[in-house]
Amino acid sequence: MHARFIQLGLAARLFNTSMRWMERHAWWGLAFMAVVVVLFGATDVLVGAPADVAIPMSLTGLTLAELESESAAAYRLFDFFTRVNGFSLVVLGLLAAAVIVFAYRRHRRWAWWTMWVLPVWAAGAALFYVVAGLAPGQPPPPPMLSGPIFAVLSAVILLVSARPFFQQADPQAG
Repeated sequence: MHARFIQLGLAARLFNTSMRWMERHAWWGLAFMAVVVVLFGATDVLVGAPADVAIPMSLTGLTLAELESESAAAYRLFDFFTRVNGFSLVVLGLLAAAVIVFAYRRHRRWAWWTMWVLPVWAAGAALFYVVAGLAPGQPPPPPMLSGPIFAVLSAVILLVSARPFFQQADPQAG
C-alpha cells in the first residue's frame, strides 16, 4: 500500500512539472499558429484565387476555369477578395504575434483574454461556410476542417496556460 502512495506522489509531481513546463512554453504554440496564419495570408495575397482551388469548387461546384469562363467578372471579384482576405490574415497573424511576444509571454492578463480572438476567429471562419452552404455533392473546403482544429488547439493552449495569468494581481491591468 505504501508503494502505491509513492507511485501516486511521483505521478502527481510529474504531472505538476509537466503542467508548469506547458504553462511556461505554451506561448510557442500560439506563436507558431500566428506564423501559420501569416503564411496562409501571404500565400493568398501572392497567388490569389488559385491559392485554394477547393473553396470555389465547394461553394459553387465550379472549378476556377469554369468560374472564369462563366463570368470573368465573378472570377476577378473572387480573386480580389481572396487577396484582400489574405492581407487580413497577414495583419491578424502579425497582431497576434505582437501580442504573444510582447505581452502574453510576460503573463499580462489582457493578452490572455485578447488571444481568445484566435479560437473565436477560427471557429467563425468555418461557420461562414456552414451559413453559405456547399454546392450539392461537394466536399467541405479546407477551412471547414482546419478552422475547428485551429480553434480547439488554440483554446486548449490558452486553457493550459491560464494559471500564471490569474495567480497574482496583473500590474499592467488597466
